[in-house]
Amino acid sequence: MPNPAMKPEPLTPTDCDKVLATAQRIAPVDASAFAPLLRDMRAVQLKPQDVLLRVGDAPPMECFVLDGVLHTWLGDAQGRAVTLDFYKGPCAMTPAIARSRAGQSRIHCEALTAARVVLFEASALSRTMMADIAMARWGDAVLTQELVRRVDRELALATQPAKERLLALRAEKPGLEDTVPHHHLASYLGMTPVSLSRLRGQLRRAE
Repeated sequence: MPNPAMKPEPLTPTDCDKVLATAQRIAPVDASAFAPLLRDMRAVQLKPQDVLLRVGDAPPMECFVLDGVLHTWLGDAQGRAVTLDFYKGPCAMTPAIARSRAGQSRIHCEALTAARVVLFEASALSRTMMADIAMARWGDAVLTQELVRRVDRELALATQPAKERLLALRAEKPGLEDTVPHHHLASYLGMTPVSLSRLRGQLRRAE
């Protein structure tokens, strides 16, 4: 596990059900095909502000977020934390191949609320995909979905006004705005906390 302070534990039957249901929301996959991968997974319970990943951690880890909210971030040239993404369970984190380089994490990941996550080495997914064509198709679907999502986000940041970006986040991740500190939301949306506060006030008055 990347963070030595974490205490991984075997998955419970409920954990297994949640992981499979999350995987099947991404793309169809039979429980029998997915079962070998479950054996490589371990669950971790996080408290708010617990660090799941740091830049440089190895080996690359795949992650399902079962409950709670996490965010990934990096420091900018001025040393400010810039939020890259939010993960509100149940969901799968961005594939490790897109957030690792040379076998090491390129991002930090922190719990914003109490959270339960399931981790497994990226190499375990690669082995499973090589051994089973159904899992290979599932893995390809995960990567394709992530590519489309990233392009959509880049286009939104480049072309959409702040109001549209906030409304899109509300539609994509209901309840997130009431759960996490607003400076993280502002960073993710590409605006200052003051601008976000003003925009939220405008939207409330327009309701």
